[in-house]
Amino acid sequence: MVKMFKRGNGRLYLEYKLDGKTVQKSTGLPDTPKNRALVKKEVIPALQRKLLLGEVGKDRPQTFEYYSQQYLRDKRHLKSYPQIINRVALINITFGSMLITQIKRSDIKDWISTRLEVNSPKTVKEYLTDIRGIINIAIDHDHIKDNIAKAIDLPTHKKEEIEPFDPNEVTLILSKANDWLKLYLAIGFYTGLRTGELLGLMRSDIDLKNGLIHVRRNITKGEITDPKTEKSIRTVPIMDDLRPYLKKFPKSLWLFPKEDGKPFSDFPGNRRNQWRSLLNECGISYRKIYATRHTFIVSMLKYSDLSILEIAQLAGHSSVQMIIQNYGRFIKGEHLKIDRSLKIFTDKSADSSA
Repeated sequence: MVKMFKRGNGRLYLEYKLDGKTVQKSTGLPDTPKNRALVKKEVIPALQRKLLLGEVGKDRPQTFEYYSQQYLRDKRHLKSYPQIINRVALINITFGSMLITQIKRSDIKDWISTRLEVNSPKTVKEYLTDIRGIINIAIDHDHIKDNIAKAIDLPTHKKEEIEPFDPNEVTLILSKANDWLKLYLAIGFYTGLRTGELLGLMRSDIDLKNGLIHVRRNITKGEITDPKTEKSIRTVPIMDDLRPYLKKFPKSLWLFPKEDGKPFSDFPGNRRNQWRSLLNECGISYRKIYATRHTFIVSMLKYSDLSILEIAQLAGHSSVQMIIQNYGRFIKGEHLKIDRSLKIFTDKSADSSA
């Protein structure tokens, strides 16, 4: 039973029982004859109906976007947060206004199929991870029981292979490159720095006296952060072949600045066109600019006396397994160049003492 009463502030209140407890709620209405009539005729009957249906005090299911906002709050500490924001915004275009209880598994599968026409399976997998995470929050609120986005199969992602340049191609590319791109490519080919690490270089990071380059930051999608992993924070040597390209720097704190002196947020579009034109001029098949890193690592594996561990340290990889997994296929056949006069079963210690 719902009762109406007035408090000292002159406003009308309602009193009712919920789960064995007495609850008092303000109507927000001043105590007037008109308002009393309104409360008796409309407010109290509506409240009594909700009490009978068990709707009062129950945390109701919300829209997909409601849970997505909490999901984003939980991800704010991640370096990938800007990318997560963009993905969630796109997901919300379709599902944002829908109640979480209205979304069907078939809806998600249809959306995933559409995204696969635009994005790679790897990227779509990231979207699916976000969807599952958002739905899990609704489960945590006891608004739904099961995650309808789980166990949705995606095509196997085949990682795009990036072919390294051979030594003659590197020489030709650097001979025809100009200005900003020439310096960028030279450092990329002779240090193996990642794209974001190159864009994050400042003039103060180049120590010509001691022949060192300090890799201290990374720029990706406009965000300046620490390099990719703890191992990525490193110091690399300036090879003798790189020194001729380090004679002239821009008048800026950054090694690769925009016209306003600020760093690029990503490898710029006009430079991508310049890169494509450069390869066409050289008669070399197109590869992503990231191929400079692959070229450096493969060349070090093929032509240097460094161990795989040392090459991993130069490249800022977290383990030698990364080198073997990503670049091992490019050095097939190198074992056939072994010194064939090597005595495999000779005990060298015994030979030396004989």
